[in-house]
Amino acid sequence: MKRTLPKLKRIVVKIGSSSLCHENGKINPNRIESLVDDISQLIQQGIQVVLVSSGAVAAGRHLLNEQGTSIENKQAAAAIGQPILLGTFQRFFIKHNLTIAQVLLTHDDLHDRQRYLSARNTLENLLDHGLVPIINENDTISTEEIQFSDNDFLAALCTNLVSADLFIILSNIDGIGEKDPKTHPETDIYETLSIEKLEQLKMNIPKTKLGTISRGGIFTKLEAPIMAAQYGIPTIIANSQNDFILKKLLEFEPIGTFIQPTKSKLNSKKAFIAHALKPKAKLIIDQGAAQAICRKKASLLPSGIIKTEGAFSRGDGVMCLSPESEVIARGIVEYDQEEINLILGKQSSEIESILGFKHHRGIIHRDNMVIIKEK
Repeated sequence: MKRTLPKLKRIVVKIGSSSLCHENGKINPNRIESLVDDISQLIQQGIQVVLVSSGAVAAGRHLLNEQGTSIENKQAAAAIGQPILLGTFQRFFIKHNLTIAQVLLTHDDLHDRQRYLSARNTLENLLDHGLVPIINENDTISTEEIQFSDNDFLAALCTNLVSADLFIILSNIDGIGEKDPKTHPETDIYETLSIEKLEQLKMNIPKTKLGTISRGGIFTKLEAPIMAAQYGIPTIIANSQNDFILKKLLEFEPIGTFIQPTKSKLNSKKAFIAHALKPKAKLIIDQGAAQAICRKKASLLPSGIIKTEGAFSRGDGVMCLSPESEVIARGIVEYDQEEINLILGKQSSEIESILGFKHHRGIIHRDNMVIIKEK
């Protein structure tokens, strides 16, 4: 399979902590300068670049007198390291007459639809004015995100947020292999990969975090391209240590791994539901309902719901599971949990007589649902 890139107007580049810092966590100015030179060349060619950069926690950690790994220490390290990281970027970008803009996000920002659209509008405005947005997770105020999230996931969400044409992940590995290149350096690197093959590889790799600096690992290097592919965006994973790596990749040099996007892509709203919207609870549905929403693209009706798990309100995101705990779909509910508990198993025609009102005949409308597992 040959690499086929769309016409590039805008790309998202994600770079990890290990690519920007020395082993002791201190910022490596030479690596940042090289990356900035590379990005500046693309901008001169008329390609807009959104940079998602890790490194704030790593840059600030060595300046703390207390070298613990608690959430509080990570938050403090991020507060110290963020201005150091951004100051270093600005020092080199200004040599190319370019100005950066800091954008700090949490998953909650992308979970809320209004804040999601606000972030999109801000980024569009920055790009229209010729600035270089540098996005990072807001680790200073994050709690759960620091422990379980990573910037690969955030960057993949940003590809949809800014309607990118290409997603590039720069890391300390040469690409994706049959085994994790970090722990099995002898493994052959795939030049191109389909989503189907990527899914197979992901199933064989545990969700473990690798390295002493980076929060991510090989698992997220597989998960993030799958997300981008569902948006219709190709991904390239390559080693950041290659000089002018971005220039080489866009000139079709066979470096790293190219992941092809899916033929059909999610629209913006369904992409938001699939990845940005955090499910607050679960709906356990029967086999008939699962087949109806998967095969017939039907809405989820109350008659197909067996039970609810967890608290939620109208407008929240939920997961639809089979009785065997297999994830079938994700969507936005039209009724509160208490209301659904009163009408589950009932016909849609009975909703109004039971509740005294009726929002919709369905619990999740098909336009507000994304199928995860085909039945």
